[in-house]
Amino acid sequence: MHSVKSAIIPENGLIQTYASQKDCYVDCYYTDVPKHVRLEEFIVAFFTTPVFRLERKLLGIFASRPSTDTDVKNLAQGSSDVLAFWKIELREDNQLLLAVVNSPIRSWLMIAPLADDANQTRLYFGSVVLPKINKDTGEAKMGLLFNSLLGFHKVYSKILLSLAKRRLLANR
Repeated sequence: MHSVKSAIIPENGLIQTYASQKDCYVDCYYTDVPKHVRLEEFIVAFFTTPVFRLERKLLGIFASRPSTDTDVKNLAQGSSDVLAFWKIELREDNQLLLAVVNSPIRSWLMIAPLADDANQTRLYFGSVVLPKINKDTGEAKMGLLFNSLLGFHKVYSKILLSLAKRRLLANR
């Protein structure tokens, strides 16, 4: 997990528009992999790590939103635009922005070859949480649940990205 670092969102990152919105939470982490990685490989590696498989299993049990590794592969290949609670909001050749249906949560994956070495790829993972707007005052703020889970979320994000990297390296 030590090889996962916080990052500034690249200018072409699909979550950049959210980062410029007031009161919106946006994070971005990266790690470098010593090989060329395609977006499809990154998506599969990320969503099929043991930790994410557990999350998907829990979503299937408690939220009636099951998903399989085949569903992940379909999302990665572009033959499906949904995975459990996530739906593609935007997709480009090197990145994917997913929205959790009917929620303020977004997840983002991006690959970028490192300029100095075509056989190295930077993997990005970021999250977005849009603030709740008070209908009476118009004030935007994060809820208590967000604030209480933020520390866990940051650690969990780093674990997910680290495990995706490990999985990609194992598939050399």
